[in-house]
Amino acid sequence: MTEDDAFFDVSKPSVRRSMTLMAGGALVGLVIAGYGLFTAKGTRSTGVPPEAVALVNGKPILRSDYMTQTQAQFTLPFDQTNAAQRRKTLDDMVNEELMMQRGLEIDLPSYDPEVRNALVAGVELEVSADALAQQPTEQELRNFYEAHKDRYSSEGIMQLRDLVARNGAGSSGASPHAVALAAAAAFHRGEALDAVIRRYGLIDSGRFMDAGHVDLGDLFQFAVRAKLDDALYGAALRLGDGELSEPIDEQDGTHLIAMLRHKLPVAQRFDQAQDKVFLDFKKEARDKVLETTLKYLHGRADITLSREFGP
Repeated sequence: MTEDDAFFDVSKPSVRRSMTLMAGGALVGLVIAGYGLFTAKGTRSTGVPPEAVALVNGKPILRSDYMTQTQAQFTLPFDQTNAAQRRKTLDDMVNEELMMQRGLEIDLPSYDPEVRNALVAGVELEVSADALAQQPTEQELRNFYEAHKDRYSSEGIMQLRDLVARNGAGSSGASPHAVALAAAAAFHRGEALDAVIRRYGLIDSGRFMDAGHVDLGDLFQFAVRAKLDDALYGAALRLGDGELSEPIDEQDGTHLIAMLRHKLPVAQRFDQAQDKVFLDFKKEARDKVLETTLKYLHGRADITLSREFGP
């Protein structure tokens, strides 16, 4: 009888068959034990660490967070809350953790804009926490102020009119630019602004209206800047009280800026601007941290852009 025949003949002893069956039994035992270990409820940890009050799928609920939430929920010091109140807080926190984990499991941030925005804001706050917590010295603030003095001044005030000459205004067939030139010349000869407006058919552009009427009140320079393009705003900045700009050609006609009153910005001393300097200093520190973090994240990410954005 060959060795193979003895392996399959159970009436005959076989060392090979015995070793094979022992190995198979051990393997089956390991598979069953492993399945029970990794699927049994409550086997993720042998116990809750002292700094936590619960583990939810291995994620700890910190005791400090639990005590803080209990006090906030019942508006009582923690030692004055009863067992039922404490258990309710714990149940709420466990449920919250389960819902949060489920949200991550189904990739909720990828299709819910509110969740995505909250997650981005949370990460930004986390990475910039150290920069926001650090308090700059007065000398650091003074150095920042000196390096950015142009930022710190009182806001300028303007009273102005944005006047427009359009095709055919003032005289038949005259171009808007020709009409505006003639109007500017009349004004510079001493003719009153209202008379010039009537004589040459100038109209207000409509950029500065209040309840259907032209707003002739004080306007902060930043408000004027928001309503005028670069060319018009640049012309306005150069004007003093009672001055009229040169004609400026735009798509809707030729403009003339009439400056009724112009109160120029006044540079602020450090003590006057200190609060804003502090906020700007903190913002710049935060922006630097975020920039560094994004550079790091880009460096370790695999990002592929569509062809329209280049190779």
